[in-house]
Amino acid sequence: MIVTDLFKSRFILARRPSEKLMVVLHGKGDSIKPFLSFDEELRIPEMNYLLLNAPRKYSGGFSWYGDPPFQKDGVLKTRKKMFHLLQELELQGWKPENIFLFGFSQGCLVSADIAMNYPKKLGGVVGISGYFHFFPRWKRNLKQNKQTPWLLTHGSKDDVLPIDDTKFGVEKLRSAGLKVDFIESKKKHVLEEREYPLIRRWVEQRTR
Repeated sequence: MIVTDLFKSRFILARRPSEKLMVVLHGKGDSIKPFLSFDEELRIPEMNYLLLNAPRKYSGGFSWYGDPPFQKDGVLKTRKKMFHLLQELELQGWKPENIFLFGFSQGCLVSADIAMNYPKKLGGVVGISGYFHFFPRWKRNLKQNKQTPWLLTHGSKDDVLPIDDTKFGVEKLRSAGLKVDFIESKKKHVLEEREYPLIRRWVEQRTR
C-alpha cells in the first residue's frame, strides 16, 4: 500500500507481486475516475498504480495548474508537491528507478516537468497528447534523470494541443540528450484503445 496526504489518490495493487509502480496524472478538468480500470486496460500484471487527483478544482474536475499567465507558478507548485510525493514513495520502499509517470494532456506536461527536473533516474515517463513547459536554463537540471526513458504519443488531428508544438518540444528534449520515443498517429486529443498495446510493450521492455 501507499500512504500520502499530498494528493487525493487511489492505489491499485499489481496482480502479481511487484516493486514496479506507475503514477497516473489525468488531464485538465478530469479526475482519477476514468482511470479506475486502467490496470485492466493496460494489462501489465506486474504493475502497481497510483492514481492522483490534481490539487486545483476546475469545471467539475481538477487541474494541475492555471491557464496562462498563471501556468508557470502552478507548474512549480505542482513540481514541489510531486517531488515530495516521490520522496515519500522512496521512504515507503519504492525505488525511483521502478517508478513510471503516466500523464495525459496537462498530466503529460507535469510528468515531463518532473522527469526533466527530479535529480534521480525514473523507470520511465509516458506522455499522451501533451506538451511541455521549458523553464530558463532547464538543461542545467539534467543529471541522473537524463537516463530516464520517454514515450510520447500525439495525434495529427489534435485540435486542442497542436502536434507541431509537441514535435518542437520533442526535438528540444532529444537535442539535450534525452531518450525520447515519439509516436504520431491520426487521432484527436484522446487516449485511444489502440495505444494500449504500444504503451504495454514499451513499459514491459523496461521492466524486465
